[in-house]
Amino acid sequence: MSIFEVQTPQNSIGFQFWKLYQHWQKQVSETLSPYHITHTQFVMMASIAWFEEQGIQPSQAQVTQLMNIDKMACSKAVRQLESNGFVKRAKSKTDARAWSLSLNKKGLDIVPQAMKSIAQVDMEVFGSLGERKTTFNKILLLLNKF
Repeated sequence: MSIFEVQTPQNSIGFQFWKLYQHWQKQVSETLSPYHITHTQFVMMASIAWFEEQGIQPSQAQVTQLMNIDKMACSKAVRQLESNGFVKRAKSKTDARAWSLSLNKKGLDIVPQAMKSIAQVDMEVFGSLGERKTTFNKILLLLNKF
């Protein structure tokens, strides 16, 4: 009796997802390397940029929630981005317990460039889906409702 529920690794959703993630993550890391930022740092800056485009100066808690990452991981990434001159952190004007985040000039300069680079990676990795990319994204949205 086998311990496996599937006959081959090719039939395992988890294994196939893991392989895809590993491939995509490697491409993303290599692409972000010239910018001297990690994937988490990039997503954080892109999240801040998205909030700012909506006319919202996000709190650290809002960015943490959007990214669905651990508070300590977010705090560590913010401190690193702040020390590298990409992000500015300030006490919130509306909540004394909260920190507001914003991109400074260096962050504002790098995010659009990095976004274009990551969009190219996404096209290379997910482009073969063609018109099914929308369906794939809807499936990811469904799976990310946790």
